[in-house]
Amino acid sequence: MRLIIGGAGQGKLPYALRTYNCTPADVAETFSAARTERVFDRFHAAVRATLEAGEDPQRLTKELLQANPGIIILCDEVGCGVIPVQPEERAWRETVGHLCCDLAEQAESVERVFCGLPMRLK
Repeated sequence: MRLIIGGAGQGKLPYALRTYNCTPADVAETFSAARTERVFDRFHAAVRATLEAGEDPQRLTKELLQANPGIIILCDEVGCGVIPVQPEERAWRETVGHLCCDLAEQAESVERVFCGLPMRLK
C-alpha cells in the first residue's frame, strides 16, 4: 500500500495517475469499490460517509488492506486548519488523522503532494 496526502486541490490524483501508470478507470472513491481498484481517491470523504452511516471506518480500512494490499490511497490533510465547532466534525477530523497515522506506519511509501510537487516522507 502507498499513501499520498496533501491539501485539497494540490494535485494528488494527477500525480498518482502519472507516477503509478494508472487511468481514471482505476480510481475508486468508496471503500467497497476500492477493494478492486488500484487507486482510492478521497479517502477522507469515504471516512465521513462511513461515520455518517454508523459504520466503523477502522474496520473497513483493515478489510480493504487485506483485500487489496497494493492499493494507492489518496487523502486530503484535514487537520491543519481551524478546529471545527461541531463535535461530529471534530470526530471526523480526528478519525481521519488517526487512520492516516496507521496507514503511514503500514505503507510501503508515504508522499505529500503540494502544488503538484511530491515530497517523499517514507
